[in-house]
Amino acid sequence: LKFNFMLFLQSSFNLENFESELKSKNYLLTKKKIFKDILSKSFGFLQDIYSDNLDEIINLAEQLRSFENVLFLGTGGSSLGGKTLVSIKENFFFKDSSPKVFFLENVDEWSISRLTKKINLQNTALVVISKSGETIETLSQFFFLKNKMKNTDNFKKKVFIITENKKSTLKEIQEEEGFKFYEHKKNIGGRFSVFSIVGLLPASLVGFEISSFREGGKLFLKNLINDGDGFFDNHFFSALSLMILYKKNYNISVFMPYSDRLDNLSFWYRQLWAESIGKKKMGITPVNALGTVDQHSQLQLYLDGPSDKFFTFIFEKQKKTKKKLDCSYGKDKNYRLLHNKSLNNLLVFELKATIETLKQKKNPLRVIELDEINEKAVGSLMMFLFLETIFSCYFTNVDPFNQPAVEEVKILTKKFLENE
Repeated sequence: LKFNFMLFLQSSFNLENFESELKSKNYLLTKKKIFKDILSKSFGFLQDIYSDNLDEIINLAEQLRSFENVLFLGTGGSSLGGKTLVSIKENFFFKDSSPKVFFLENVDEWSISRLTKKINLQNTALVVISKSGETIETLSQFFFLKNKMKNTDNFKKKVFIITENKKSTLKEIQEEEGFKFYEHKKNIGGRFSVFSIVGLLPASLVGFEISSFREGGKLFLKNLINDGDGFFDNHFFSALSLMILYKKNYNISVFMPYSDRLDNLSFWYRQLWAESIGKKKMGITPVNALGTVDQHSQLQLYLDGPSDKFFTFIFEKQKKTKKKLDCSYGKDKNYRLLHNKSLNNLLVFELKATIETLKQKKNPLRVIELDEINEKAVGSLMMFLFLETIFSCYFTNVDPFNQPAVEEVKILTKKFLENE
């Protein structure tokens, strides 16, 4: 596995000041704390990644393969991790997996109604995911679909519940109806659940090698533990950079993979970063983009707008391909430039052009190159992003695992429902 990081910083802070930050008390204490937590496996996702529960997930996936469609009901961390892994394998334009996998995240009746009209509900399974068992959007989705499916054959055998093993609305429904139950571990928050059944079950359904994915995560941890300071500083240099840049009013982080298969990774990362660090009136706002698409929608702002952004580009190492463009019939210079080039050539050249232009304008950026987009590489990448986020939160004295302000919205929503 090659997991190469290249970091280019073109910003206003002094390199000597940066090196002094690496030796600062705060940095050293943060490094010590996160090393201690990694070695003790105090993070729930670390306990899960080293567990031996893959057989349970694989067996459940086998049961679900008997259905034509599988609908995953969940929102936020209950869906974004699984969607990211599924998109690594699934056709970008068509649902060509068997069974077809759908993620229902919103409570927009228009969308759900049209889905139910297009699929065979008689041969459809529901996987309902809510850590707390009280997610009002997920519960409402379930009630909506139950009304449409309750008269289908063996309805109770079509519903699978993933929630904490404690008293809750969803657990009460599961017990009363006799639906199959699978535990969502209490110590794993939704946005940190991609290495658990929450992320691995939908991935397994589309042929994603979930064991290799976990191995990728463990490989990153092994290198971090074995190589010590050198590996740590090389990889968390970027987290420290973000914190220094934040002090200089760089408060927007643009996350821009150049791969359709990694588009959903941007949405997953957006939640991970925003919910973890956005507290105590501080935080860097994550913005997701996709290359080359958003060169034609956002890049003008990035190049000629405020200097308040830090950029992360992710791409797959270019491979030789026999799929060359035949543009020999044209006399125009653009045709000649494209002749005998591949689409992947153009993708990488546009990435390089974007990077060089941003560098010339002194924009801070980093580039993550994956030798190949596969399960192991994505596992390493997501583990790095987990730990980078936690490091940044520790460094700024923020709890990465809660989201207290969101609870206020949930309480108010229930009040509005009561008063309707």
